[in-house]
Amino acid sequence: MDWISNLDIILKAASDILTAGIAIIAFSLFINALTFQLRDIVTKSFTFVLLSIVTIFGTDAFITVIQDLNILKIVIKIHWLGLILLPTAYYLFSDALLTLTGKPSKGKRKIAGWISILISTGFAGLLLTDLLVGNLITGFSPAPYLERTVLNDVFSIFFFGVLALSWYNFIRTYKRTLTKLSRRRMLYLIISAVGPAVGSFPYLLYGSAFAAQYQAFFWFLSLIANGLVAISIIGMTYSVSFFGFPWPDRVIKSRLFRWVMRGPITASLTLGITTIITRLGKQFGVDTSAIVILAMVASIVLFEFLVTIFAPIWERIFFYGDGKQELEKIRALEERLLTTNDIRQFLELILTSICDRLQISGANLIVNNFSTDNLDIKTGTAVTLKPDEKKSILEKLSNKKREQNKSHKGFALLPLIDSGEDDSENLLGAVILSQDVVVGQDPDKKKALDQLVSRVTLALKDRKEQERLFVSLEMLTPQVSVIQDLLASSRIDQSRILNGGRKVDPRTLEKWVRDALTQIWGGPKLLQNPILQLNAVQMRVNEKNESPLNAIRELLREAANTLKPEGDRQYTNEWILYNIVDLKFFEGWKVRDIAKRLALSEADLYRKQRIAINEISKRIIGFEEKASQ
Repeated sequence: MDWISNLDIILKAASDILTAGIAIIAFSLFINALTFQLRDIVTKSFTFVLLSIVTIFGTDAFITVIQDLNILKIVIKIHWLGLILLPTAYYLFSDALLTLTGKPSKGKRKIAGWISILISTGFAGLLLTDLLVGNLITGFSPAPYLERTVLNDVFSIFFFGVLALSWYNFIRTYKRTLTKLSRRRMLYLIISAVGPAVGSFPYLLYGSAFAAQYQAFFWFLSLIANGLVAISIIGMTYSVSFFGFPWPDRVIKSRLFRWVMRGPITASLTLGITTIITRLGKQFGVDTSAIVILAMVASIVLFEFLVTIFAPIWERIFFYGDGKQELEKIRALEERLLTTNDIRQFLELILTSICDRLQISGANLIVNNFSTDNLDIKTGTAVTLKPDEKKSILEKLSNKKREQNKSHKGFALLPLIDSGEDDSENLLGAVILSQDVVVGQDPDKKKALDQLVSRVTLALKDRKEQERLFVSLEMLTPQVSVIQDLLASSRIDQSRILNGGRKVDPRTLEKWVRDALTQIWGGPKLLQNPILQLNAVQMRVNEKNESPLNAIRELLREAANTLKPEGDRQYTNEWILYNIVDLKFFEGWKVRDIAKRLALSEADLYRKQRIAINEISKRIIGFEEKASQ
């Protein structure tokens, strides 16, 4: 019968490894879920479900290694805490899903949710005593557990009763979904949700004698159940991801796939390999500590390498669909676009090459009609040009008689001309040499100079084209964001396609307004601000042909102006809200100076600033309602 004992050991080891793997997967997906739109009740309740699963299987993983009986009992009670919370978490999650389809609770579901929360709280309180679960039982069954009590039957009724109500809500949600795609995803969610619910129940309470007699069969069933739970958790997260992110399906699939492969799968496989090596070492009496460390490092590096190599291939095959060529063009564009810093490095290299080739001490590059002056470059001992001087040089070179204007105060001027397809000429800028160099008598120098100047012209021409592209992207981004937000909010409730998606929460909008005002003249809080998605901003972009950022500034300025009393600016109480917003955000005064000018303490200034931002948010909501009509 040795082979049966060995089978017990093998199955138990495999089950223990898979239990730890579930804990890792659940914890990783819980962290991933925290990046969802947590203001959405669906994703909030789903994180509650994942937290319960992490508690259940995390403590299960510790149970196999704890020797101290007192600590073991505490860990098992924490395990029970996860069991108590799980059905309530499922019910709240199912209720949120049903609400999302346009079927909000009219009272009965809400009352049932509160009753479930109260009962769960009561059971959790009983864990402080031995009324819900009794003494610790070890040695008799395949795994330690707490003795069954009279209240266990009550808990089992509560556990499966609340889960039954949850599935009733799931089925109602499925029936209310309209499109084939949304029904399929809801079906994935309903089926996946079975695994953690059924696989978590403490069956040893009712079948400890059977499990003790047929341990190999018990561990075999445990192995299958744990495998299904692991797959189910990933399936649930996949389905809920479509509620949590306003991204296209392929992006959601790709990001979740990479996260699962790089995080929980890599960690679980590494844990499995090191556990197997450790247990084999104990079996044969070999010290495997050094091998375990090497195996751990090798496993992590190898799995990460395989994901890096093969993930793009799998994504192209399974996720991209008919848009493969378009996405490849976008990725190629990302890799080939040159940033301002890249262009500066290239132009500095060209200027240095000109100075070396002509043996002069320095040179300047000035640009004409670019969005930034950061491309004005000076190398060597070239003089710093004042703005008026730069303007004068560019005006001189814009003259049709530029051949007669190729010097300025003893400096040689080399115009950078872009010849268009219609034979038009566009002055991109000029290279200014530190001395009036004559290269006409040296054909090699002239050829080299012409070639270097042509490369400067090519770089500036490309940069000009990229700026046009950036402007187009800036105009397109908020419109695409609106579409993505509508896509996310309408995956289940198609009526949101008609009403424009979710209404803006006033508290959320207040945060957006504060962020936008903080970086009103530029910064990531303005560039990536969700206010870009508002109809009030889009209307200004379309009707006035403004850039989205200027449209936000105009919207905020218009809202701020509603705080301004009639007449000239004064520094009285009735002007105080407007003055705070205008001086701090639009004019850039320091808080200390504003407080001194308005005769306020800094604490009082911040308090009134919050009031002002709240008022501006209310005005913007009014603009948005008007724009949406």
